[in-house]
Amino acid sequence: MSGAYTYYDDGFFGFGKPGAFRAFSLMHIIPVFLCIALIVWTWYRRAWFRQWKYEGTFRYFLSFSMFLMEFGFFVWLLYVGDTSGQYLMMAKLPLHLCDIGLISCMFMVTSRNQTLFSFNFFVTLFGAVLACIIPQTVLSDVDPSHYRYYQYFGEHLIPIYCTVYMMIVHDMKPRYRDLWISVAGIALMLVPAFKLNESFPVPTICS
Repeated sequence: MSGAYTYYDDGFFGFGKPGAFRAFSLMHIIPVFLCIALIVWTWYRRAWFRQWKYEGTFRYFLSFSMFLMEFGFFVWLLYVGDTSGQYLMMAKLPLHLCDIGLISCMFMVTSRNQTLFSFNFFVTLFGAVLACIIPQTVLSDVDPSHYRYYQYFGEHLIPIYCTVYMMIVHDMKPRYRDLWISVAGIALMLVPAFKLNESFPVPTICS
């Protein structure tokens, strides 16, 4: 948990309690089900979406909502610190796979760029879906009474919806050749990620 941190450790924006999140309980299933239901509804309404005069504005809204999820995480870190009690905020730069995918998805959904779409199809969908299947590895301390619960599921489910939305409404399809571009891009990102990790050594925190 928070170790010797003096950050706030209770309330809606706090750490929560160990074991508060229960895998495959209603608190786990409901947000995933809502995302699936939204995808199914979008499928049935795809013709309406294509003709909707505010469809472009809606995509910008989706992009902005992803920005809020990512930005909100760092604001939360400033408030409570990292729940692991081992890292400072500077050690949580957006270099994780899901962070990179979310940022990519922000630009993909507004630009309708095919390469970015393929990247999100091959990389973001895999990472975000996996994160929603086993969220207890990160959310073990929080439940629906905590902000981090909503931020986590929003950060992973919105990119899933956006990627599927572009398939349903804009008929975008992944290109096999972009799979190798995605793999190469991730490999190249590992280089600065390792360098930055070395630049921010993890401080020792008393328990």
